[in-house]
Amino acid sequence: MNAPDAIITSAANPTVKMLKSLSVKKYREEEGLFLVEGQRHIEDAVAGGYRLAILAHDGPVPASLRAAAGQVVPTTRELLQRITGRDNTQALVAAFSIPDRALATVKDGLWIGLEAVRDPGNLGTILRTADAAGADGVILIGECCDPYQPETIRASMGSFARIKTVKAPAQEFLNWRASWSGGVVGTHLSQATIDYREAGYALPLLLLMGGESSGLSGDMAAACGTLVKIPMAGGAESLNLAVSTGIMLYEIVRERL
Repeated sequence: MNAPDAIITSAANPTVKMLKSLSVKKYREEEGLFLVEGQRHIEDAVAGGYRLAILAHDGPVPASLRAAAGQVVPTTRELLQRITGRDNTQALVAAFSIPDRALATVKDGLWIGLEAVRDPGNLGTILRTADAAGADGVILIGECCDPYQPETIRASMGSFARIKTVKAPAQEFLNWRASWSGGVVGTHLSQATIDYREAGYALPLLLLMGGESSGLSGDMAAACGTLVKIPMAGGAESLNLAVSTGIMLYEIVRERL
């Protein structure tokens, strides 16, 4: 029997320092890695085809995860808390490779395009809702928050592993849009909008949603075949982006659920 690996107890250890750095976008991009906490979500990522590079742990490691990991690092709960920046972190923390996905991989089905989404909690919630509604993926258009930052991964509750995420500059997306064979529906407030319950949602379909502060830009609205709005009876001027995306997704899939 092989001797167990020595437990890392020093915050100065290079692997611990590298894992801790993954909370910052710059270092995620340099290393090509992102963090996932907890056995269930780590298993979700492995099942979703993500490459498990490093598995840090304070406790038992399932044999399937040990076999999948490129490196297994025993450490202490205190160092796991330093890595994640959270007092209540779980006993398993993993670093996965960031996949390289291009717009060319977006084919048929139901996709959500998000323009300039900035709130990682909103993005994670949208990924979770897209998963529940049976969508195929999310396209992040323009300057968006990072889908692999820890707040987004946690808010997705494992759905990041099942919902493909593609990033594209606005002009690249608009160029690609000309080749998209399906419909494009966007939420927008203008004279051209109709009640979202009156629109058709045949697949393949791209649902375009604007950012939290200003909604869809003029160029993105012009790229839509149909513009819709969600009516509101109260005094609120708008809905939270994740909430409005959820309303739209469930209307789109209502007859298929």
